[in-house]
Amino acid sequence: MRSVRIILLTAVLCAAGSIPAAAQGDAYALLDRIQAVYARINDYRADITASVDMKGLSVPEMKATVYFKKPDRMHIESDGFAMLPRDAVGFHPDMFEKEQFDAVIQGKEKIAGVSCVKLKLLARDDSVRLQRAMLYVDPARDVVLRMDADPGQGASAQAEFTYTKVQGKYWLPSAIDITMDAPMRMRRPGTKPRGDNNDGKARISLRYTNYVVNKGISDSVFKNDR
Repeated sequence: MRSVRIILLTAVLCAAGSIPAAAQGDAYALLDRIQAVYARINDYRADITASVDMKGLSVPEMKATVYFKKPDRMHIESDGFAMLPRDAVGFHPDMFEKEQFDAVIQGKEKIAGVSCVKLKLLARDDSVRLQRAMLYVDPARDVVLRMDADPGQGASAQAEFTYTKVQGKYWLPSAIDITMDAPMRMRRPGTKPRGDNNDGKARISLRYTNYVVNKGISDSVFKNDR
């Protein structure tokens, strides 16, 4: 399986043609810069308001509080948030460990008027939860403006990020808008989506407010989380 992934990555590089031999090194350097933006954040808490748009499912607006603590501990205080994608709610670029992913830069694309660098990541092992991802990186701030993700098993998701500068120095999401293949647990048995949203997609809107950064969070907050 490892050899198959190497062949796939090589095919991507060859197809790009103009990508230099140092492309993967450049890609890891960009990943380092993205991760460095978050490296100064030891912990945070924030209030979240979420709405879900999916035909055939009525979900009231949800409110929650999210807690994050390095390296990857996250706790969400709200029962309803169990249905939402954890990787998006608590997005942190350290989830892409160099030892687990091959990386390559695949040109540029504009996102919300910003010329972004496209960083493709391909998991080296089937056991990695997120198998493939494309990050669209704003090189001026070294933040991800969009993530196209494939967690495997034919599913896909896209997350678009809007940022706010917290305490004058930390770039953190003020909004995340997600389009994803609707998980089966979000669908009513025996029904199919109808009407305007007839593509089987779930659209999730997350809004973040009241950030508190690097003030310390007790380990007891996370004691019941896996």
